[in-house]
Amino acid sequence: MISIFLGAGFSAPANVPLASQLFDVKPEVDRISRDRLVDRVLQGWNSQQRATSYSPEEYLANLEQAGGRAWLDAQWYVGLVIALAMGRVELVGMKPTITRHNLDRTTGVRAHEAFWTAIFRKTQDISVLTTNYDILPERGIRHVPRPRVPRPGFHYGLGPELLAGGGYPSYTHIQKISIAGTVPIYKLHGSVSWSYRNRELVRYHDCRPAIRGDAAIVAPVTTKALPVYLRSVWDSAGAALASSRTWLIVGYSLPLYDSLVRELLKNSVREDLVVHVFDPDLSVAERFRVLLQACNVYSHPGLSEGLSELDDVLCGPSRDAKITH
Repeated sequence: MISIFLGAGFSAPANVPLASQLFDVKPEVDRISRDRLVDRVLQGWNSQQRATSYSPEEYLANLEQAGGRAWLDAQWYVGLVIALAMGRVELVGMKPTITRHNLDRTTGVRAHEAFWTAIFRKTQDISVLTTNYDILPERGIRHVPRPRVPRPGFHYGLGPELLAGGGYPSYTHIQKISIAGTVPIYKLHGSVSWSYRNRELVRYHDCRPAIRGDAAIVAPVTTKALPVYLRSVWDSAGAALASSRTWLIVGYSLPLYDSLVRELLKNSVREDLVVHVFDPDLSVAERFRVLLQACNVYSHPGLSEGLSELDDVLCGPSRDAKITH
């Protein structure tokens, strides 16, 4: 089996903001209430910036520690910004509406489609892990098998599942959809399409939880705690990693503050593991070498540039890849 670990760099070609970019631009929203939310959050960020030099992660960590309205607003804002990258605001019935944020569509990202095509032409025996909240992996692998593309479809580790939702936010003819693929996706930090309500994790076919403000996500703070609703996801992800002889790390820089992810990776190593790191920054592969000392770690260019090396990787270690010792 091959485990594919997707980080923020994987989503960057789809214009999904990195954590460092969350407060750079005021997002366009559809309602006055959400516009006021955006204004409150950005005013708080700008006020903090005038007094300190906190990074977005440090700022959010301080808000989390303080709690209250500002922290709740910030969590809503983070999910909303990611959801907006999945869809767009357009007029529906003469009213601005966030649309096209459902997962039963393709990514529309050339690099992503080429990546998944290269993978599935060689093998479907994969698992996907990601720290991202967006629904790009779901869109790339598709919710049901598409043999001609080829795409085997995904599930969330539990097999076929009827996702919640239907008819939101504007089209009453939209019905609930089922996921019925063979590739498990483990979303370690939650998703803009998930909500935790009444002690139950509810998975939707679109990003409505992030839009309405109750997305089940672990905000990008410097010290993360694992919510109870994600423990089974992490357990399954660890089992998938441990059963894989090859890991493909795409766009994940292994930051020091992601101690839980570091522990997960370190505890899932097997003796014959080979790790391929796709990242334009060569130092990222070095971080994996230090963390996973018993493994061979190969370094490759980032997603678009590294596609030319992917076929060799899937057939075995590339003679042209740079291996770190």
